Amino acid sequence: MALNGAKRQDFYIPSVNIAPFLKDPRSAEAKTIIDDVRAACQSTGFFQITGHGISKNLQQDVFEAGKRFFKLPYEEKKELDASKHAGHRGYDVLASQAYSEGLLPDLKEGFYIGIDHSPSDPRTGRFFTGPNVWPPSSLLPSSQFRAPCEKYYAEMLSLSFKIMHLLAATLPYGPDVFNTFISDNPAAPMRLLHYPIPEKPVTEGEDLKQFGASAHTDFGAITLLLQDANPGLEVLDQKTQTWFPIAPNPDAYVVNVGDMLSFWTSGEYKSSVHRVISKNRTDRYSIVFFLDGNLDCRLDPLDGGENVDGPRTVEEHMTRRLRESYGVGKKA
Repeated sequence: MALNGAKRQDFYIPSVNIAPFLKDPRSAEAKTIIDDVRAACQSTGFFQITGHGISKNLQQDVFEAGKRFFKLPYEEKKELDASKHAGHRGYDVLASQAYSEGLLPDLKEGFYIGIDHSPSDPRTGRFFTGPNVWPPSSLLPSSQFRAPCEKYYAEMLSLSFKIMHLLAATLPYGPDVFNTFISDNPAAPMRLLHYPIPEKPVTEGEDLKQFGASAHTDFGAITLLLQDANPGLEVLDQKTQTWFPIAPNPDAYVVNVGDMLSFWTSGEYKSSVHRVISKNRTDRYSIVFFLDGNLDCRLDPLDGGENVDGPRTVEEHMTRRLRESYGVGKKA
């Protein structure tokens, strides 16, 4: 299987065709896939998947939907400001998030979608739990935005569950180990992202103060990323302290381990630092799906070991990390 340029076994980012596992998780081909994904999780926490079953036409429809939304006037987008809606649904304002003090807020804007909860649902208002919000049809007809986004979201939620079953197969705790985590309409934000062209071109070796997305680990269990043709995603090689680019592959999703999976495995599975560099002279778009899980699920090590940070649930962890990332950039 291709290494996507990462050649050392301690820095391993394979491209894996998961179709044989999805067809028969007990087959010999599936065992090879399980072994390869385990090695990637233990090395970098990053791998790419093909054979996922999501159609290119649907992917393209959602990319086009995102472009239509982000081209709307700022005043129209601001009416859907996610910070003013239950469950943080809607428009994520340009330059509203950063991960490190001393940096300018990230040069990106987004749009959040999730499982649609009624305003009267008793869970509404908890972390990323609430009704979706949409631009009025007079601005964007449903067929051009809402409909493709909802269809794609449903397929990505299903795919994320399949990836969790694959990850369960890489561990010695049984096939049902993540069943509670993915139950009860889990928190699973999908984010359409737009990285505008930076005013100043990025040069190699420059001490940057603003990124498309500054260096961070992902907070949830897994992330599934679909990139457009523009590069930008880089993963930190902890051993050499150098950044490794992950070239866009139109046939693949980039999957990465988040902090929760690292907690469960006591650090055996790596939640690696990564970033997005805005080097392009064209706008960059991506679609990212975060599986954050059942809000009441605990994050204790699966082997029964000590939880070094004390009791922690999905909701406690996510609320703290999101509060940090949306506040820190304002201090830069």
